[in-house]
Amino acid sequence: MSFPNDRTYSFDINLCLSDAAAALTASGYSQCGGADGLLDLGGNQGVTPTQFARIDAACVIDITAIDEASSNETYQFDIMVSNDPAFGAGNIVNAGGIQVGKGASLRGPVAQADSATGRIELLWTNQIAGTIYEYAKLYVTMAGTSPSITFNAFVAVLPEP
Repeated sequence: MSFPNDRTYSFDINLCLSDAAAALTASGYSQCGGADGLLDLGGNQGVTPTQFARIDAACVIDITAIDEASSNETYQFDIMVSNDPAFGAGNIVNAGGIQVGKGASLRGPVAQADSATGRIELLWTNQIAGTIYEYAKLYVTMAGTSPSITFNAFVAVLPEP
């Protein structure tokens, strides 16, 4: 999907976080192909200790439907990283996030504009406070009376041509 005036990113199915197969109506990890969109960012497995590569990336989120009908719905998108492929408690770090939804319900000092369908480019890196993380997932925290959002999401490693 493309929106006017958007930057063009190369799509790789191996970097898919959400395929918009169904609307998301409860907080949780986004899914691609019926499973959590887990990305293995790789590393040099032949070196002890394992050395991971730093990655600068954009999480490209194309929102195709968003419910704000009850005037209190919010959607927090967070790129979570970990060196544990199971993303166990205490083993994950937030690499970046953005909140969308009904403007009056969004965090901030004053009411914001309501969110609309379209593209969000969330920039992030897998190096946080000197530690490089191997795995990434997209978590969506939803709030409000009847939250529902449909979106495609994938990671594009920067710099893109």
